[in-house]
Amino acid sequence: MLSLLKQRKNSVFLILFSAFFFSLVFTTNDINSKVLIVLLALSIPFFEFQKLLKTVKIHLPLLVLFFLIVLSLIYTENIDTGLQKVQRVLVIPLFFFIFPFVNLSNKLISKILLLFVITIAIATLYSHGVVLNSFIQNGESNFRNLFNLNYSYLVLGNTLDLHPTYYAYFIIIAITIVIKFLKETQPLVLKLLLVFLILYFSFFIVHLSSRIGIVALYVVLLLNLVRHIRKHKSWIKGVVVLFAIHGLLAFIVLNVGVTKYRFQHIFGFEYYTGYKVNDGQHKLKLWNAAIGANENFLFGNGMGDINSALKEKFASLKSTKAITENYNSHNQYIEYYVGLGFLGFVVFTYLLLYYGYMFLKHGNFLGFQFIVITAILCLTESLWSRHHGIVFSVIFLGVILGLNNHIPTSNRPSKNF
Repeated sequence: MLSLLKQRKNSVFLILFSAFFFSLVFTTNDINSKVLIVLLALSIPFFEFQKLLKTVKIHLPLLVLFFLIVLSLIYTENIDTGLQKVQRVLVIPLFFFIFPFVNLSNKLISKILLLFVITIAIATLYSHGVVLNSFIQNGESNFRNLFNLNYSYLVLGNTLDLHPTYYAYFIIIAITIVIKFLKETQPLVLKLLLVFLILYFSFFIVHLSSRIGIVALYVVLLLNLVRHIRKHKSWIKGVVVLFAIHGLLAFIVLNVGVTKYRFQHIFGFEYYTGYKVNDGQHKLKLWNAAIGANENFLFGNGMGDINSALKEKFASLKSTKAITENYNSHNQYIEYYVGLGFLGFVVFTYLLLYYGYMFLKHGNFLGFQFIVITAILCLTESLWSRHHGIVFSVIFLGVILGLNNHIPTSNRPSKNF
């Protein structure tokens, strides 16, 4: 059995990583966790202690964050909730017992990334199929109605039981992968197909009306444009495209259904019925309340007491909606500050900077974009406090880190970056 596994190693791990991404998007957390357990079980036969030590040394910030979360159980009052928080980040130690031993080659990584893109393409087509069918069944007479609340934002995400922010997270990562394939592809027909896929995925993010997702998409497009201009020194063409992108995004934000209103809500908006919305002010109050919920500046309240501390603070501020809807801090940096104190905030921020620099140093542009996207989404979402965020982030990080194994280490950023 073991010899057969070694012979079919690449095929087995390709299937398992594909199953992981597919189960993450289309099935329950329970099934996705079981796929991870199988992946771990099939990695153990390839275990080497020296590789484990090397991995621990390289990825120490990730391990430190995990141990901070575990150690917070010592001073947290709600042990049951704390254990749930620890259970949610068990993917971190799994990282250390999977990726040092699977030995992903560039060819295998490319196949895994391709299958992830295919998974996201199937997901988006399915979601659009569901809402379009509903649109037709309801006898809508105006195509613009496709962009109202009945067919976009939460409704579109609920077709797969995904929050729009997390759905957008997966799609934006898929876009960065498609851009990578586009740069490596020669046949014109395939290039056109990839360009169409980028446009379709981008359209889907706008249709999702995830504001932070649209901001992250904008940053990705900007990063790739700047990189292209720098590499080809096509400054005039680059400036023209830059203005075109800004013009297109401005048109979309100001004219596309619920997406327009969601951006207007940031700065305050009043409907004709007299109903007023100011999401920007609301978010600032939420963050301020969350920061104030920390009772221990250095070590925090403990991960198990985050929710109870937030509820107490929301109650003191008479924020009924935040209490009834069980709001978290909607910011991963603040979430760790409340649970792990300033120490946790510093460790998590350093972790993102550490991997961002690592990818930059080795010329891994895909990895660098991944860190930038994750850092941006963490500004308005407690991304690493939910299964879809932490599990996807850690496993995807492990996959794309494999690309570094074939790039020489240097003390300067790669010229290929």
